[in-house]
Amino acid sequence: MERWSLSLSRVTGPLHARTVPGLRRPEERPADPERLLSGNPVLLLAGPRTAASIEALVRTWNPTPTRDEHDVLHVADGVRWHGPFRLDPTLAAQAELPGGWSTGYVAEAPRRRVRIPDGRNAEALRRRYPRDIPTGPEALAWSLVTGLARLLGGAARLPGCPPYVAEPHETVYCVYGHEALPWQVLRSVLGLAIPDLGRNGALAANDYSLDRPGALEIRVQPFGADEFLPYALRSRADDGWPHTVYRFSCVKQATAVETASLIERVRNAAVLLAEVIGGVLLDEDGFPVGA
Repeated sequence: MERWSLSLSRVTGPLHARTVPGLRRPEERPADPERLLSGNPVLLLAGPRTAASIEALVRTWNPTPTRDEHDVLHVADGVRWHGPFRLDPTLAAQAELPGGWSTGYVAEAPRRRVRIPDGRNAEALRRRYPRDIPTGPEALAWSLVTGLARLLGGAARLPGCPPYVAEPHETVYCVYGHEALPWQVLRSVLGLAIPDLGRNGALAANDYSLDRPGALEIRVQPFGADEFLPYALRSRADDGWPHTVYRFSCVKQATAVETASLIERVRNAAVLLAEVIGGVLLDEDGFPVGA
């Protein structure tokens, strides 16, 4: 099933990643606005927003960041948060940013990329990531800025790639919970929000998929010990939780109205499941989703 976007918060392992030579670690470089904006993932916003409101959203992604002696917020392993920067035409041009945005924030991280393998979505990924897909800390930085762009109606720019504007039909939801529900029980729980779900594959009682062909898929899998744990979950996680992740993905429909209707139903189903199992619902970039 084709998915509209790549959840980069899951691309955190080595995966034959390569570090761009000549780049020093963030703590070794001065905080120059042009350098920061041109060499790191950037959140682009228009209109007035306070730095405090942006930081509050960042703290939903990671509730326990730290500050260093320079008052820079460390929001993830290897990721530092800078801004706001006023994007006057001169600075935007120097940093090779698109016009039309008034404010920029930077998620500073070492640049690491993994080559895009051949496959069904390879061409679409190469158009979005002409300089390869970020991994490691850069993948975390990219998830943070793309998630904020989606929440705030902004855009995100990854170095070497065109600006990314989140579209309303791009969505993946993940519910983290305890032991997996049997597929018949999950289908019953979600039946009011999404009727006519069928099982399309099962490797084990806790590893299976439900779907409606051409519309959506719900992938149920054990949460592996080596799998990336979103920062929003870390204060709650222990040896007994999470055991299972339910991943909801959608297929773009023929019209925008049909797509929006499907997304709303999928979101409602994910919210319902989280409530029923006492789980936590996050979007694809690791931001909590409210009821």
